[in-house]
Amino acid sequence: MQKIWLSPRLYQLLPVAYILSGFLLLTKFGDDPLGLISGSMLCVAAILIWALRIHGASKATARKQEER
Repeated sequence: MQKIWLSPRLYQLLPVAYILSGFLLLTKFGDDPLGLISGSMLCVAAILIWALRIHGASKATARKQEER
């Protein structure tokens, strides 16, 4: 399997792109069930990614403090 490399700046901006796309879909196609589902899924994905990154960063910080 080949690894995909993203620049750190692009990696940081992915959740922002997801949430903006989700809100755009919700505002543009919110009356359509497919637009509602797609927009909601993108927003939820962005929130989950942020939560996982925060959780991972706090675990990494805790591990570094334990090593000292």
